[in-house]
Amino acid sequence: MVRTNFVTIKDVAKEAKVSVATVSHVINKTRFVSEFTRQKVLKTMARLHYQPDGIAQSLRSKRTNTIGLIISDIANSFYPEVVRAIEKEMVKKGYSIILTDTDDNIEKEKKLVTLLFNRRVDGFIIVTAGEEKEHIEFLLQRDIPVVLLDRRISGLKLDAVLVDNRGGTKKLIQHLINLGHKRIAIITGSLNVFTGKERLNGYLEALKEHSLPVDDRLIKKGNFRRESGYFSTLELLSLNPPPSVIFACNNLIGLGVMDALQKKEIQIPEEMGIAIFDDLPWFKHLNIPLTVVAQPAFRLGEIAAKLLLERIRGKRKKPKEVVLGVELRQK
Repeated sequence: MVRTNFVTIKDVAKEAKVSVATVSHVINKTRFVSEFTRQKVLKTMARLHYQPDGIAQSLRSKRTNTIGLIISDIANSFYPEVVRAIEKEMVKKGYSIILTDTDDNIEKEKKLVTLLFNRRVDGFIIVTAGEEKEHIEFLLQRDIPVVLLDRRISGLKLDAVLVDNRGGTKKLIQHLINLGHKRIAIITGSLNVFTGKERLNGYLEALKEHSLPVDDRLIKKGNFRRESGYFSTLELLSLNPPPSVIFACNNLIGLGVMDALQKKEIQIPEEMGIAIFDDLPWFKHLNIPLTVVAQPAFRLGEIAAKLLLERIRGKRKKPKEVVLGVELRQK
């Protein structure tokens, strides 16, 4: 038995009494090798603790078994569960992920796409920061698989997994109207992205269907950050009369709303109601009554990973868009 600390393919071939080419074909699955010989080589590799050179293998197969995952804001508590699902699914299939964060900045997203492309990742899952599509088209033109997660890009036909942003918001606003609310404020996320636009559209549709007027002063267009919720709430509280409930378009905006109400010593829900498009496990520890829209975060990530794996393996030609339902909950 070979006893050197660094075992080479030649050592395996010598120990198994086969050629170096045969060992290479077993490792890379590049040519038929009888089952008897294949097992003999695999057992020898295990006995000698031989590890194939992953980089050399990837150069031969043109695969790195790595995918690029671009998230818009990793500080958003919604995304860790999504990332966990993607990683779990990818690891099962022998892939690793490179996780990056754009801070919801489209220019940073473009740079990260270039960086990961140069790292030769096998595919991308992207939570895009805007509607620009040149960098995505760059990947598609080079047959690099791309799956959009949570946000769609207008005019691009490619795989995407989304939640029913418009329908979920509409259902929530209708619920608030049925509770007797007439002055319902909304603090949107960025209207440069799909989720921001769709949630605003759901709000407007609900008001229209209930013949309620649209008061532009109750619509605060911000971003998906906590400070946006805070400063927008202060502006809403200065109105005469103020809204009776504030709808925050994600959990970070919702936290900003709570910060502002606490600063102004406004009681929830006696003086002001809060509704949020998100439901996170720690909401239950706030001891504040909330109306929320729960998103299937883990399922979102799981499906995105499966769509990408299908695309990498060439199992599907037509783009596939999956829209997941959401659930209205009273906390």
